Amino acid sequence: MDFVFAAAVAGVIVFLFLRLGRNSDDSKKRLLVQSSFGGEYVFPLDRDGLYNVPGLHGDSVIEVLDGKARFKDSPCPNKTCVQQGFVSLPGEWAACLPNDVFIMIQGSAKKDSVDAVSN
Repeated sequence: MDFVFAAAVAGVIVFLFLRLGRNSDDSKKRLLVQSSFGGEYVFPLDRDGLYNVPGLHGDSVIEVLDGKARFKDSPCPNKTCVQQGFVSLPGEWAACLPNDVFIMIQGSAKKDSVDAVSN
């Protein structure tokens, strides 16, 4: 009976290991866009496109290109969000504060990636 129990536990461990390994695939990245005026949207990063997201002062235009995202245009006065450029790594974000639109990359990082470098 001990052998059956040990085999069952080992089987569950192998199943979980394989399942978790598959979920950490970098191709699962997606773009989360939040706007207090328009709600919450999720866009795939593997499909290029332009998306209009309503904000407090009008539509912000979000561009997805080659797995990266950025504010292409926004009705804010100083366009700081447009000047920020692309975000592409999980956890990276950009925001248009005057228009109240926030974008963030969701997903898991590659296992061999580095979070920070110290000198």
